[in-house]
Amino acid sequence: MRALVLHGPDDVRLEEVPVPDPGAGEVVLRVTRALTCATDAKMLRQGHHPALPPPPAPLGHEACGVVVAVGDGAHGAREGDSVVVANSAPCGACPPCRRGRPSLCESIVYLSGAFAEYLRVPARIVERNMLPLPAGLSPARAAMVEPLACAVRGVERVEAGAGDEVVVLGGGVQGTLITGLLAARGCRVTLCDPHAARRERGLGFGATRAMDAPRDPASVDALRMAHGDGRGPDAVVEAVGRPAAWESAVAIARPGGEVLLYGGCAPGTTVTLPTFPLHYGELAIRGSYHHTPEAVREALSHLEAGDAPYDDLIGAEITLDEVPGVLRAGSGDKRPVRMD
Repeated sequence: MRALVLHGPDDVRLEEVPVPDPGAGEVVLRVTRALTCATDAKMLRQGHHPALPPPPAPLGHEACGVVVAVGDGAHGAREGDSVVVANSAPCGACPPCRRGRPSLCESIVYLSGAFAEYLRVPARIVERNMLPLPAGLSPARAAMVEPLACAVRGVERVEAGAGDEVVVLGGGVQGTLITGLLAARGCRVTLCDPHAARRERGLGFGATRAMDAPRDPASVDALRMAHGDGRGPDAVVEAVGRPAAWESAVAIARPGGEVLLYGGCAPGTTVTLPTFPLHYGELAIRGSYHHTPEAVREALSHLEAGDAPYDDLIGAEITLDEVPGVLRAGSGDKRPVRMD
């Protein structure tokens, strides 16, 4: 079969490799659609990632497909089933899992290799995070379950509710999905992004207004003053993944407000935060990483319901041969990959 294999920084190759056989509890899928992702682009740039095995590593983690082989003990899976898979599954037994924090599982199992004609799904993912493809849901949209599940998990960590003002920094796929989920909760969302097309897309997902991204202290102050009668918004969600944006998020929130640091920054980076708003303003700062099995199921329900214009996040289809060029372009947009 043909598969994209990562060998190192900016070194990905389309290779002929053996079709995988399922081990105990595993299944093999014929991939119907995979999606490109900004994380895939990051993996290509860096040549490695915590969710990948050591190089040479199979690439791609957002996919749906048809079961073509079932390993011993893979209960509930049958050949011919159309399914969607999440890209990980927690163990359910380690201390974070027992505390209800499965996104921090100490022995989490990841899936990789979606950019291939066939994909072997690890046993734990088969058991806990492989779901039937709902009737009528397109494979391309269904494959978006993983990024939407991450957004669902992030929004779970935001306390702002109906009528509250929330600023979302970053109108990429994740910022747009977060905007839609917060708007559905009844929040009044301002989406900030430097690109007019992304701002317009955010309005389609329910943002109350869209503004340019703050670029300097003056524009940060102006964004804060535009909310809460000059006090700042009730909550700020940072979905950019840059230290400067983290610092801006803290500066924008009102006293007593909350900040969700959602975008992952490059390894080794640091931020400098003022102490006054954290202490005297009782500012609450939280992080959010990855997703949970419950968030995966909620995400699939959203995609099936079509309660937001999810297809607006999906671009034109590409082939396996075109994936490296799309990832190097680094736009972060979702491109469905067909395997023919």
